[in-house]
Parts: sequence; C-alpha cells; structure tokens
Amino acid sequence: MSDTPASVDGIAADFVAEGPAFPLLIKLVATLFVAAIVWSGLPAMQQMQWSEFTDTAALVWGCAAAVTGLIYFWMLKSRTSIRDGVIEQTWIWNKRIAIDQIRQAKFIYVPHLTWLIAPRLVVRSGVSATVFYAADPAVQKAFARLVSGG
Repeated sequence: MSDTPASVDGIAADFVAEGPAFPLLIKLVATLFVAAIVWSGLPAMQQMQWSEFTDTAALVWGCAAAVTGLIYFWMLKSRTSIRDGVIEQTWIWNKRIAIDQIRQAKFIYVPHLTWLIAPRLVVRSGVSATVFYAADPAVQKAFARLVSGG
C-alpha cells in the first residue's frame, strides 16, 4: 500500500467526479446469477411439502432472499463520488470518508478485466479499511490521482 501524500488536499479542492460503482457487465452477471438462483429453485418449490415447511425454515429462506435482493438492488443502484474533499459511495449504508482523514490508499485496477474485477480504492483512516468501487472512468482517474498525489 502506498501512503497517501500530503498533496491530496489539492485534488480535494479541484476535482469532482461521480458515476456508477459497478460496471455494466458486473451488473449483468449479477442479474444472471440472481435469475439462475430463482430458476433453479422453482422445481424444488414445486416438489416441496409445504405442510412440512417450518417457521425456522421460512425465516432462514426469507432472510436469504432478503439479503440477496438487497445486495442485488444496491449493486445496480450504487454510485461513487469524489467532491468537496470527500469520497462517498451509496450502498446499503453509505460509505463516506474525508480525503484529509486518509492515512493509506491503494487503487486496485486490472486493465482489460474491469468487466469482471470492479476497480476499487481501498483506504485506511485508522484501524479500519473502507472500499470504494468505481466503474466510471472519471472516478477511476480521480482515484489514480489521489494515490499518486498528482
């Protein structure tokens, strides 16, 4: 991990970018996975003995469906922005960090595989790490500038 340089404050003041957190193809793959889960579950649901479906089984099934649906929804909707000295990503709970609080930062970007491996900025502001995903090229450039200090 590279230490975040002091010149980051200049970027905070003059650079603004916003865009989707996840690339279109990752969203399509997620859609295919969710559809495959539903499709493969339909035959099982037709063979179930609903009278033997316990309250505990219903709770587990309902929680699994809710978590899957919630994460899928936010993958489609999530956006990342950098402006006014703050990086923010909308998510189930919004992730937000002031650039001047960043102690370490690493930008993970795999050229030609961004459709499979979403570009991300991993930042540390203390003991915890926060990950911001960025599908938009302008946000990726801002993250690259942030880590390089330029």
